[in-house]
Amino acid sequence: MGRKRITLIAIVMIGIITMTGCGPKEEEKLKVRIAHDNNVNTPLHKAFLKYEELVEERSDGKIDIILFPGSQMGSVQDTFEQCRRGDIEMSGSTTSNFIQAIPELAVWESFYLFDDSAHAKRVFESEIGKKMLEPLERMDLQGIGYMELGFRNFSNSKHPIIKADDLKGLKIRGYNPIQIEAWEALGVNTTSVSWNELFTSLQQKMIDGQECATNSFYTEKFYEAQKYWSLTKHVFTNYLWYANKDFMESISEEERSILLECAKEAIDYNWQLVDEIEEDTLKKLEQEGVHINEVDIEERRKMGTLMNERTKEDIVSLCGEEIYTTFMKAVEEQRDN
Repeated sequence: MGRKRITLIAIVMIGIITMTGCGPKEEEKLKVRIAHDNNVNTPLHKAFLKYEELVEERSDGKIDIILFPGSQMGSVQDTFEQCRRGDIEMSGSTTSNFIQAIPELAVWESFYLFDDSAHAKRVFESEIGKKMLEPLERMDLQGIGYMELGFRNFSNSKHPIIKADDLKGLKIRGYNPIQIEAWEALGVNTTSVSWNELFTSLQQKMIDGQECATNSFYTEKFYEAQKYWSLTKHVFTNYLWYANKDFMESISEEERSILLECAKEAIDYNWQLVDEIEEDTLKKLEQEGVHINEVDIEERRKMGTLMNERTKEDIVSLCGEEIYTTFMKAVEEQRDN
């Protein structure tokens, strides 16, 4: 083969390589990693799946949502720190898990704040709900919004809870100082029992009752030991969804808009799903022979006054008087009546 022909082939090959190298590259996707501690069957994870679907569709596949459910990335405290550092982009948990780091959130620990889930949603989406996200910023985080885990209710083996006096003398599980103070204000006796020991304690009549979410009462099969489920709705458990602040500020306005708009839709879906599951679970409990009763709203407010009077000082010592007063005023303003 002649020298000129070899040179010509070499030039052609270099041209091909150069053209290939200069060709259009596939656009790199924006990756958003979300870690949480709920299992894959919960309304919360289903809402995150909805979020993944919405974001990827709205962004034409340019934003990739990657979910890590079931504590795959560690505990809620682990993912809190990971998100602060930017190791992951988003996470969340109930506000009670962050009180040590963000004491202002202690105000959500008050009792009988909400008449129903619609009332709760109005408060969370009001100005006070948005204001309660601001302390996250000093932790290098940005609040996305609040999802619903649901109300906690009261079960026991003695009788339905219709009025405050029905609680007097009952022995239940106590698990933190504020909760213990609140129940003792109603004449309830509390004793230390771990969650893992709770079913056995109920079954063996070591305690008379306990309080938890309706779904937990059903999935843990507490109904096998407790035949009275009273819808006291004394505590509402939220789920605070947050993102790494630097990440949210580093992305384009269009990307940020997609993430936040889709988050609102996913949050709405979560609230709807929790309410539907609550209704379905109550029907299942009735089929298991559980006696279910509503507690009159005026009676609930009366119990709330007694419980909050007892715990106010402890909560204010954490969140501050100004936040407490402003928050309670907003809760009242959002009531239907």
